[in-house]
Amino acid sequence: MYIHKDGFEEVYCATQTEEAEWAKEVIAIALAQVEIVTNATTLKFAIDKLLFHKYPATENLLKEKIKTSTPAKQVVLATALWHTYQDDNSFAMVHQHLLQHRAECLNVVFHCLVDFRGNEQAKEFLLACIEGGDDVLFSKATITIGMWAYTGMSALRENNLLEILKLENRDKPTFKLAIEQLKRIFKI
Repeated sequence: MYIHKDGFEEVYCATQTEEAEWAKEVIAIALAQVEIVTNATTLKFAIDKLLFHKYPATENLLKEKIKTSTPAKQVVLATALWHTYQDDNSFAMVHQHLLQHRAECLNVVFHCLVDFRGNEQAKEFLLACIEGGDDVLFSKATITIGMWAYTGMSALRENNLLEILKLENRDKPTFKLAIEQLKRIFKI
């Protein structure tokens, strides 16, 4: 894909053996990154490379790394387990780290919640953030819902919902109607 995008598709002529060797190199680099990287985006890309190249032990690797990683890194690993394997414990771990390590994990949790679009617990959590009194969680939740609106939940873009769910509209009568609309979309 990248060779095509770079305009070299017509001249690229690697053999299957060369492609296989390249895949091994990419996997080795990704494994090293999973080991040492703490940046959420870089870590996610490393995991995606393992999945793309069908590294057979990815799920086990993620579960093992969770045991010894920092809370923020555990959030990213748990998110990958949810996104790829629908691991039932993933959201609970993400939420627990938000509660116990808020300062360290706040941004990474909400960054990762974008991948929890199909998770019922995540939907309930975002709704609780919007209905609660914590303005920071409110703002982060509405950003996540906005991301969901453009990554597969187009119903969230209907009836000006995202605009009505802004913090400055919380005391307006339309806000309660927007919450009800959100509950219907989330099936809560």
